[in-house]
Amino acid sequence: MKKILTAIWNEFVYGGHLVSLTGVGIIFTAAAMLSIKITWDFLLVVYLGTESVYLYNRFKEYKVDFLTNPERTAHIKKYVKYIPFIIFSMSFSAIAIVIFFNKISALILGLLLLILGLFYSVFLKNITQKIIGFKGFFVSLCFTSLVLCLIVYYASPLTYSFFVVVIFVFLREIINPNFCDIKDVESDKKERLLTLAVVMGKEKLIYLLGLINIFSAVPLLLGIYLDLIPKFAIMLLLTIPYSFYYLKKSKEEKINYNLLYNILPDGEYFLWLIFISLGKLLI
Repeated sequence: MKKILTAIWNEFVYGGHLVSLTGVGIIFTAAAMLSIKITWDFLLVVYLGTESVYLYNRFKEYKVDFLTNPERTAHIKKYVKYIPFIIFSMSFSAIAIVIFFNKISALILGLLLLILGLFYSVFLKNITQKIIGFKGFFVSLCFTSLVLCLIVYYASPLTYSFFVVVIFVFLREIINPNFCDIKDVESDKKERLLTLAVVMGKEKLIYLLGLINIFSAVPLLLGIYLDLIPKFAIMLLLTIPYSFYYLKKSKEEKINYNLLYNILPDGEYFLWLIFISLGKLLI
């Protein structure tokens, strides 16, 4: 039984499912803040699309990842030959759901994001060899674009509330990939990628991410003050001390790399679900 549970957990973390549920957390939270009634079909489409992109990225890079992610490499290697079929199946399923629910406008935008995500591992990643921080910025922008997909999918109008949510999501999201890049410094140096972790170094990057962490409260508080987003969104301020926790943990000498870089940052988006749900109940 223990082996089965361990295998499930390893697939959840190393197979990209935890990261893919990041998109689900963002969408669920954004929908609550924008008073959009979310449905299972869109949540499933977001999960399948995000998982397709991340699984392809890990498929393309698993031979390089062994430098900094040996456990993930070992796990992916077990079924690496089946990954192209898995990606095709998930992408096809996501497209089929969108077509079935007649969300053609969302299909166009979704396909664009899917293609950009898949092409990142093939072409776009090399841009980081020339533009400092492009990798983290691109990942953050793609996740933030899910809020636009939400608007298009449910044919909701673009309002000031939308921009408040987008700015908040982007500021929160930009912390995650840049923090996780700390563990990939050696492999990124080998590929000559100018990530912020490579260029700035760990200490300065942690300081910068701490400032962004604090500043992410501004659009949230301003949106509530101007009555653009519901008051219960104030509960999302609890994400700030959570991020400071793992930012501080990264400075310790003895750290659990899997917990610190693979679980805690992405786990924040499960807390978004909890915080926003508690806020709706209590406020």
